[in-house]
Amino acid sequence: MLFYPALFCNSIRDFHPSWFVMVMATGIVSIAFDVLDFTVIAKSLFVLNLSLYSIFCLLFIARIVFFPRDLLAELRILSRSWLFLAFVAGTNTVGVQLILFTQADGLANVLWCSAFFAWLVLISFIIFNILSLPRESVVNSICGGTLLLTVSTVSIVLLGSYLLDVTNENTWNFLMLWGIWILGCVLYLFVIYLIIRRLFFNYFIPENWQPSYWICMGAPAIITLAGSEYLTHLSRSLCDDLGQVTLEMSLLAWALGTLWIPYLLVMDIRKFTGGLDSTAAWIKIFPWARLACKGKYRTYDIEAWSRVFPAGMYTACTFSLAKVSGYYFLESISFYWCWFALLIWLLTLIGTFRSLINYR
Repeated sequence: MLFYPALFCNSIRDFHPSWFVMVMATGIVSIAFDVLDFTVIAKSLFVLNLSLYSIFCLLFIARIVFFPRDLLAELRILSRSWLFLAFVAGTNTVGVQLILFTQADGLANVLWCSAFFAWLVLISFIIFNILSLPRESVVNSICGGTLLLTVSTVSIVLLGSYLLDVTNENTWNFLMLWGIWILGCVLYLFVIYLIIRRLFFNYFIPENWQPSYWICMGAPAIITLAGSEYLTHLSRSLCDDLGQVTLEMSLLAWALGTLWIPYLLVMDIRKFTGGLDSTAAWIKIFPWARLACKGKYRTYDIEAWSRVFPAGMYTACTFSLAKVSGYYFLESISFYWCWFALLIWLLTLIGTFRSLINYR
């Protein structure tokens, strides 16, 4: 009789905001298909994402209310604290969806304010953790998930750019968003330097490969998307001053993200095909199919959603960049890449359902 209440309490106590990466991934794939005019797919994903976001928010709030000590203890662990930033990015992603699909600008503004406040609180915890640890411990804790520092920061600019149309378009709003965008770029350069040292200049084996390293591409992709949307909504009085710089930096960010893709694909293939006595033909054809498998071929964990978000973000940012830059040939990349993003999303979703069923 006590099994289900205990299971419910454990679900609340153990709930981690890294689940909001699922919201980030589903949301950006929905946005990508919306800009590509695949309306049915986009709206279906929006409905699903709104449901996921509501459930996760309820669980997160319940944990804050009923298990505050456990939550604070986890926030004091550096390697866990920046994973909480998935809540910020997920909230801003849902805010963009609300504007695109329902024109709920007021609700989107509330989400932006909530995300911005959460970002300030979480960044304060992260700074405290960094200052209280030896430098070596901080460097060793750096991983792909650390790039949520950039993703969450730039997501504030992304939703904020959409909200410029419904708020007072004064110079300070534009300058504040541009400053946050630059901060996100600086954070990316700092973290990616440490990740590159680990991946290419230290001993690294495929068994240690994590899906979160896909954010090495996803972070510059969201920088590109936020920069492109910022340009779209930029006031004409500031266009000459900030427009060209923002465009050039967005193009550079897109190029950096694109350069990561071959490496990410190769490392994924090595990860999925390695360690098996006899690799099945279907794994060789499409290794990511293992995300939906069970038994000995199972590779799913919650971190797998870190792969989906960059895939969807690259689709959206490439299409947006093509419009603002005039390089319309880039649109064809989005029309092909979007199906890879959708397939990876579907396989990961199947893996999630199987994991939850087994957990129960």
